[in-house]
Amino acid sequence: MPQFDMILLTPAQVQGAEVLEHTAGSPAREGGGDETYRCGSCKTKLLVNVAHHDAHGVVVKCGKCGRFNTEPHHHHH
Repeated sequence: MPQFDMILLTPAQVQGAEVLEHTAGSPAREGGGDETYRCGSCKTKLLVNVAHHDAHGVVVKCGKCGRFNTEPHHHHH
């Protein structure tokens, strides 16, 4: 089961994006696949056992540290 650290975004970068609100203690999204995504800052699991297409383009605000995360696959900086 692959695990990925998400890419951190600044609040300015997420303006206009649809933000998934994560609550500490439970994943923002769970089920449907085998990929797990962790907060790029505090490593909290934000998306658990999701399919890749469920994580694609998603912005998640970590409920533990408050940082904004996005999935890493299509951001080659």
